[in-house]
Amino acid sequence: MKYRDFIELMEEIAPTEDYREIDNSGPQIVSGAEDVRKVLVCLEINMDVIREAEEKGADMILTHHPLIFTPEECIDYGDFPGRYIHECVKKGISVYSAHLSFDFAPKGNNNYLAFLLGLTYVDEGSLDCEYRGSFEEPVSFDEAVSIVEKALDLPANYVRCVDGGKEQIRTVGLCTGAGGSYIPGAVRNGCDLFVTGDLKLHEAQYAKAAGISVIDAGHYGTEKIFVENMAHQIYAKAAQKGLDIDVIMAEANTNPYTL
Repeated sequence: MKYRDFIELMEEIAPTEDYREIDNSGPQIVSGAEDVRKVLVCLEINMDVIREAEEKGADMILTHHPLIFTPEECIDYGDFPGRYIHECVKKGISVYSAHLSFDFAPKGNNNYLAFLLGLTYVDEGSLDCEYRGSFEEPVSFDEAVSIVEKALDLPANYVRCVDGGKEQIRTVGLCTGAGGSYIPGAVRNGCDLFVTGDLKLHEAQYAKAAGISVIDAGHYGTEKIFVENMAHQIYAKAAQKGLDIDVIMAEANTNPYTL
């Protein structure tokens, strides 16, 4: 498909207009090529991702986390993200980021996590732009932890938990990535459990005192689902428009933590 068609397609999936002043979603590196034939979808960019894109002939890398968060005063090959910017430019690979624009898109990260958890009666925006839903039947705290681990395909002992003390959990708030600041909103909205990543100590202390359980499945753990979700949406949207593009889900490991 033409580059301009790719940009229009992405704007339909994850509109960037509402986030331009606070985020850097959208084109990050533009190679100048008129066509986008093959796109590699990943959570974020590292050298393994760039090598995979080159080996598989991708002319576009589509990331969730922006390669360029803030304006760079100097593109230094010996530093991050300068090395990655240099390598992408040298190899003629464009980069596009769908960050906050996809977190809160109609079928974005938060909506998809609610789906994976099997939540019903999902309510968007009830927790200051976050999501709230319910398990079909109440579950215990331990059962809720197992549901999250299975839904996100996480290894044993990966999640960190705060047990709010309720015998049954039904109403669930969630925010992929780092969403601990939304816990007070989850409490106000009657949630028994909040699922997120990057939970801070004072946020955990607040949750414990407020009687709400929290499952911290990690920033990476809650957002790696971006890859499969976005890839499927691009395929579907392109097919609907009669546009031809090859979409690859990155296999390179972007989890910086050693398990």
